[in-house]
Amino acid sequence: MKGSKLILGTVQFGLNYGINNSKGKPSEDLVHDILDKAFQSGISMLDTAEIYGDSQERIGAYIKETGNKFDIITKYSPNRKDLPLDIMERVSYNIRILNVDYLHAYMFHSFSNFSTYFLKSKKSLERLKETGLVKKIGVSVHSNEEIMELLRYPEIDIIQIPFNLFDNENQRQVILEKVKIKGIEVHTRSVFLQGLFFKDFKLLDKYYDPLILYLRKIHDICTEDYNINDLALNYTYSKLYIDKVLIGVDNVEQLDLNLNSIKKGISKNLLNEIATINIGNKSILNPANW
Repeated sequence: MKGSKLILGTVQFGLNYGINNSKGKPSEDLVHDILDKAFQSGISMLDTAEIYGDSQERIGAYIKETGNKFDIITKYSPNRKDLPLDIMERVSYNIRILNVDYLHAYMFHSFSNFSTYFLKSKKSLERLKETGLVKKIGVSVHSNEEIMELLRYPEIDIIQIPFNLFDNENQRQVILEKVKIKGIEVHTRSVFLQGLFFKDFKLLDKYYDPLILYLRKIHDICTEDYNINDLALNYTYSKLYIDKVLIGVDNVEQLDLNLNSIKKGISKNLLNEIATINIGNKSILNPANW
């Protein structure tokens, strides 16, 4: 998987996360095993954040113990009142905790955080890039409207946006192609819609009723040899206007499953079938509303 587009998300390392996660945070040994597998498989980038519990500390402990270095993306959060207010001091703290020499990217965890704090910290962020302590500045967003606003800022190097079988090219392609023209990297998250694609839709709460038709559709187009995991991951991975695809796993077996899925690729016929999915109710596609 050399040159893999995959980014390994690490929110699971520090928090109980995901509607399908019934086991909670993994043990130290399991975190070590997952990171070993990722490193050996050519996944060179990890995504974490200041508010992902002790995720940063656990990554840093692994790097210190093994010497296996990853490119790290972490995210600023004003809710961490125990961290320095000064951005340069805060980044230096994160670098020290993570046991790396620099951050591949420092991102704002939301557009609202960006709106509130970017101008206040702009000079510090520029200085961090000049000194090489931060390679890129990014923002994690939810909507196309937020992306349009970010296109006004030449300082932004990366945007991270949901993209999946439901929150798909009908919702995102036009705006993401504009982002690419601007030379901004596109990272996507929520490839499995927080595990919703794997749930038994007969047992879902009535809130999800508007999605049942579409859940049936994606299950119907799968086969014994090409499952939901294959379909969801390869759909996003195949898009040329997407640079990196963020996934999270709870164990080594899940990571293996994803690595094997990518090897299968995806056919044009399947891409065309997914392209017929066009969900009008965008709010129901945002896990923050669940």
